[in-house]
Amino acid sequence: MSTLVAPLGAEALFRAQPDRVRAARLRQSINEVLVSDLRIYVAAASQQLPHSAAAASRVIDQLDVARKLNPLLFTLHWQLNSGLLGQQPGTVSAALGRLAQAGREDDCYGDRFQVETMSWDIVDAEAANFFTGADGPRSDRGELVEVAPVSADELETGRAWVVQALTTLHELDPDLHDELHELVARLRLVHGSVIRGATSSRCWGMNFLRFPGSGPESAEPMNYFLDHLVHESSHLMLHAIMSADPLLQNPFEARHSAPIRKDARPLYGIYHATFVLSRISRVLSRHAKADPRAVTKAVRDEAVARFRKGYATIREHAELTDAGEAVLASCQEIVEAEL
Repeated sequence: MSTLVAPLGAEALFRAQPDRVRAARLRQSINEVLVSDLRIYVAAASQQLPHSAAAASRVIDQLDVARKLNPLLFTLHWQLNSGLLGQQPGTVSAALGRLAQAGREDDCYGDRFQVETMSWDIVDAEAANFFTGADGPRSDRGELVEVAPVSADELETGRAWVVQALTTLHELDPDLHDELHELVARLRLVHGSVIRGATSSRCWGMNFLRFPGSGPESAEPMNYFLDHLVHESSHLMLHAIMSADPLLQNPFEARHSAPIRKDARPLYGIYHATFVLSRISRVLSRHAKADPRAVTKAVRDEAVARFRKGYATIREHAELTDAGEAVLASCQEIVEAEL
């Protein structure tokens, strides 16, 4: 996607503290870039697929960029771009057709936050490509990520847990709660291996989250969902910030021990983890004060320790832009403020 110039001053934009107004403005700016790109792609496709391109163009012209868009549109953006670059007319034709269908079915928006599971639609298929790609996560033995839908009963239980966690998040950190609702249109609960959650710019506005496993995860669903709802929505926030400034000048030059994933990660991934962990630490610290049991304090302490590992790695190895320095410093500030 093209470079974004966000309509915010640097002091308001380049920080880790949650802010609903910033989130809404960044989301609109990202939507504007999406629409601009889609117009370019559809114009290019019209040379060989004029009727399909015309139908897709009518949908694009009617999009309201101030609203939360269906993550499907970002997947179609990805497929149009890759199809055009790879000279794959079938991929382009299918993406144009699905875009036109979204317009006909009034399925272009994601205003209402929805908790659902996989249906193996094109968003799920593209997410699976991302999970199993060269930079996707792997187990200790190099195993690929596998994902599958949850059952109807599990989806009902999961929805109830998510509602409870969001209610608690609103009480603990209303700013982060409101920011999450500005950014996340869909949450898909899945069964899976290797990962607990995932977010990709290929379906921006979508979070994937593994259904809690038996044992500590399902025994303490509040800790689990507070952690991972904040985790995945914070990835969306940092993706948005990094569309305004790269933050890192050496994001992919080497790999280092990561604070969350078991495989070594480039500094880009470690910076993402550090940003995410600062916000998780903030929420779990507040939760530990409200619910001062040993198990709640333990998950807080683990998040803080992981944050400090990521922070130290970035400080030692990263070449940061001025904006990257500002965001990283604010990450440390919000962690230390809660301890």
